[in-house]
Formats: sequence, C-alpha cells, structure tokens
Amino acid sequence: MANNGQPELRDPVTVDVSPYARAQTFEGWGTSLAWWANVLGGWSEERQQEIVDKLYSAEQGLGMTIARYNIGGTKDANDPYLDYGKAILSYQSEDGSWDWSRDANQRAILQKIQTTADSPIFEAFSNCPPWWMTCSYDPSSPDGAAGCTTGGPNGGDNLRDGSEGDFARYLVDVLRHFRDEWNIVFRTLAPFNEPVAGWWKYRITKQEGAQILARQQELVLREAFDALRNAGLHETSLSASDESFVEMARATWEAFSDETKARIPQVNTHTYNDFSYDPTAFRQAVHADGKKLWMSEVGFENGEHPVPDSRSMSGALKLARGVAKDLKTMQAEAWVYWQAVESDVSTWGLIFAPFEHNEKESYRMYKQYYALANYSRFIRPGSAVVDVQGECSLAAVSADADRLVIVTYNESETEPAMHRYRLRDLPDPAFCGKVRVYRTSADENLAKLEPIALQDGTFTAEVPPASVTTYVIEGLPR
Repeated sequence: MANNGQPELRDPVTVDVSPYARAQTFEGWGTSLAWWANVLGGWSEERQQEIVDKLYSAEQGLGMTIARYNIGGTKDANDPYLDYGKAILSYQSEDGSWDWSRDANQRAILQKIQTTADSPIFEAFSNCPPWWMTCSYDPSSPDGAAGCTTGGPNGGDNLRDGSEGDFARYLVDVLRHFRDEWNIVFRTLAPFNEPVAGWWKYRITKQEGAQILARQQELVLREAFDALRNAGLHETSLSASDESFVEMARATWEAFSDETKARIPQVNTHTYNDFSYDPTAFRQAVHADGKKLWMSEVGFENGEHPVPDSRSMSGALKLARGVAKDLKTMQAEAWVYWQAVESDVSTWGLIFAPFEHNEKESYRMYKQYYALANYSRFIRPGSAVVDVQGECSLAAVSADADRLVIVTYNESETEPAMHRYRLRDLPDPAFCGKVRVYRTSADENLAKLEPIALQDGTFTAEVPPASVTTYVIEGLPR
C-alpha cells in the first residue's frame, strides 16, 4: 500500500490501438420489445415516450436504432400458463379470421420508436406459431388451446407437421398488414426463437416457445421466402435461427443445405454462453457463406432478486464483457439486448419498472443502462470496429473516420488498472490533442471527467475497480 492508504499502481500496461485496421461495420444497438412493450404500451402517452426516449433518442438516451417486434401466437390474454405481460396474442384465429386490434400495446411502442430513432431498423420475430398450429393443441379438449404456446408435449416439437406453410404465411401476412396499414416496414423476419434449446415445455415454461429442429426450420424458411416474394415484400428478407448459444447456432447453420442458406442473408445468434466460449469457428462459417452476423439477444442480471442495489455494477460489468467479446471476437454487426425494461420478477433489465400494479408508472435505471451508454452513445451506426489489444477494451472509428472511441472495463472489485493507449500506424506520429473521458462506476453514471492529454498518439489512464470507461478522440489523422 502507498503511504496515503491507496493501492500502489503497477507500471502501465501498453494497449495498442490500430485505428486503420478495420473489421466489420456496425449497424447499431437495440432491444426486443417482448414483453415489456406489451405492458408499458398501456402506460400514459407521456410515460411511454419517456421510456422510448431513454432507449432510442440519440440526444437524451442510449441512441438505439434496432427494435425486434414479437409476432405472438397466443389465444387468451389471461392465459394462466403465461407470466404477467407475456401473452402476445395471435392476430389470426383458428377459423382464419383476423383481429388487428390485438397487441395494441406493443405496437404503440413500436410506432413511437419509428418516430424517435434515427433511421430505425425493424426485425419481426416469432417465439411460437399460433396456438392451433402447435403439436400441443388439442381441439377436442375444452381447454385444448390454453397454454399450448409454452411448448410441446414432453418438451418436444411444437409446430405440427404440415403446418410449415401456414405458419410462414401467417408471419408474412402480418408483415404485409404492418406495411400497408401502419407504414411499418420490417427489414428482416426471424421465424424462430431458440428453437433447439430443449426447454420449451407444455404448461411449464411460462412464456411462448417452440422446439423446431433444423429439418423443419428449413421447410418454414423455404415457405417464408416464397411468401415474402408472393406478397411483394421485397424490402424484407429472412434471418435465422436465433439459437440460445453460439454452439447451437453453428450446429443449426451447418445443418442447413446450401439451398436454404441462399435464402438467408442474415444469421442471428444469442450469446447466453459462459464467457469462456469461443465464437471464432461460428464467425468463420457465417462469413465464409457471405452472410451478415447479428447478436440478436442477450441479457444480464444485476445481482440477486428481489433487492435491487442501485449501485451494483454486477450486471454492468457482465454487459461490458459481453459487448467486447461479441463485437471483437465474433464480429457481430449489431448488438441487441433482450428485455430493456424489466419488472420486479428479475434484475435483467436496463431499466427497472415494477410492472405489476404499477399505478405510478415509476421506473429507474440499473447500472446496465449507463454501462451500455458508454458504448452506444459513442459507437454509432456506421462505425467500424478496429483492432485493439486485450479482451477488456473495444475500439471503433466513426463513419466519417474522424473520431476514435475506446471503451474499457475493469472487473476487479479492488484493484485499479493503469493503461497506456498507443495509437499505431498514424499518418502523423506527433498527433496530439485531448481525450474526452466518460465513466460508469458504483458512484458514477456516464459521468464526464476531466480530459486527458494525448501526446504523440499516446495517452495514459487509470481505470478504477468495477468500472466502465469511454475515451473519445476527435480529429483522427487521415
């Protein structure tokens, strides 16, 4: 320990940053709307817009641009086998009739995002086919449809053989109605959600889900591809398969025929893996087939429920680690959070709002919110991810090549870190200036700190324990 009681810092660790060694172009940050939008869409107009601004406003919030809309399959809004807020109703009934007044809350949030976000990108996804297409639906039983969208009997398949075309056309008909009646165009359609995970079980899982294995996925994708073309939805393409883990995503992708792969321009994966996973082989397989790669869902707990600690950095540090790995190693072109707003049944959200009977429409931010802001406020759509040493740092250059952003995290609860960042291959080796600094920690929420001097393309900075720090350098030499 130093004489003043503070820990002594070791010599700075040199971190080389190569602003001109560019990897993928980043499309943006986002969130799925299931299921929080189904609840908050019933709040007052003022509060709805506040939440949307917190997430999608580039000036006031996180600056998200991607929204994943959940096309539901459930029959009953009061389905006893689904948790609060998770009953997303099918627009179509088993007799073939349509009711477009359904799912008004989620749709209200989507429409606010459309007018708030800069150049929004919309993806539609399905957790489960409509109830009458599932294997768990028994029309001969008085309550045969109740809970059937939670999974198949004994955790098995839950799309009835022969219903692949009906399911595909249902999804496409929904997209066409959104375009023609509500002026909302989805760039991609993802027909599945974690379809090989094995945990979707009839009347047990408490949320919509369906096991649909690779063979049947291919049938749905073929039918959906044709249905999109026949409906004139040329602006919408397919994405698949939104598996839970990267290993599952790779196995599903490699099980597809070349004909199926040709119909899918975008490969989605979730990254609920242990952080020891290596996504390199998956990335190489997707890139070898010439496909776009999205990280389309992940979420991180912020400590133990039910006592949310407003100063806890637990979830924030997991989020930072996930972002760095997904963008650096997997080279994802988008990063989408699962539940941006979460209730008092878990601590996964970026924003905490006690949904159940929340008459005051109250909410507050978790540290995950500010940690994501360390990335999303500064690494904007169109930025290029660039090479930087160390698993704790992520770097990107703005679309106009003028701004370099470096974000780093320190997972240690007790030990600070000292880094010497060295910009490599500069056209002007004597490049000098100021580095703007922003930090999230137990006591800071994206706090703007004193700038650091940049001298000859190098600057040194201390990273406190349990923190996420952003460094911004303007006027990058070209």
